[in-house]
Amino acid sequence: MNNKISVIIPVYKVEEFLDDCVRSVIAQTHTNTEIILVDDGSPDNCPAMCDSWAEKDNRIKVIHKPNGGLSDARNAGLEIATGEYISFIDSDDWILPEMYEKMLSLLQKENADICACSIRSCYPDHEEVWGCKEYFTGTAEQILDMLYSDTSYPVSAWNKLYKRECWSKLRFPVGKICEDAFTTYQLVHNAGRIVQVPEAFYCYRIRPQSIMTSAFSIKRMDEEEAWRANYQFVKKHYPALYKKAFRFYLQKVHVLIRAISREQREEYSQQFKYLKDIMKTNMMFMVFKS
Repeated sequence: MNNKISVIIPVYKVEEFLDDCVRSVIAQTHTNTEIILVDDGSPDNCPAMCDSWAEKDNRIKVIHKPNGGLSDARNAGLEIATGEYISFIDSDDWILPEMYEKMLSLLQKENADICACSIRSCYPDHEEVWGCKEYFTGTAEQILDMLYSDTSYPVSAWNKLYKRECWSKLRFPVGKICEDAFTTYQLVHNAGRIVQVPEAFYCYRIRPQSIMTSAFSIKRMDEEEAWRANYQFVKKHYPALYKKAFRFYLQKVHVLIRAISREQREEYSQQFKYLKDIMKTNMMFMVFKS
């Protein structure tokens, strides 16, 4: 396969941004790529745009499937991926030209299973860079320690390059949002070595109407489930990190509580009470950082 990278791009209602995304992958200095566009039942012009791109570049494959959500689309791409390495890109984002060349080189140099880069958050009027502040290689326990230190190791799937074997027994949870939080801790746990670079190769487009930036909905409760799974896993496998992971979980619960506006509290009274009870039960833990 000669260092082939399978780039999996789920596509749904992004006709305004899709061309920029695909162009950024085609323009990579590492050219041995397999670009898998997964049309997730998009109702706009995206299906035709995907087919048009496949006609222009023989590295592009297109899957047309009924709408099943982001996780389902990524999983469909994984099923047909043939590369030695796997990458995910959201179709409204884009990447810098040298991303794959540099990250692949570091994976091989460090004999690592995952390489992560920093992220360039692109707002309509400004940009912010976040992630790893310096070059770092580490074990699963070290990286998990960084993951639960908020943005030191971003939870997202799309700022990373993986060895194919990372995904041999793992798939994204279909029907859930916050899908990366359900999978990243397992990927880290199974990895022998992970490398991080401070360069922000991945450009993440901030869209005001996205799920994670819009008003609270019942789907946001997936976040609580995902981070609860994280701390429960850590408690079993990395007891030294348990308190940090649990504190991080409580921080996420607090964010969810604040996301439910006063006007929505009657509609989501059950969820609001559930989240508030978690915080109330663990008040002593938060106060004394025990």
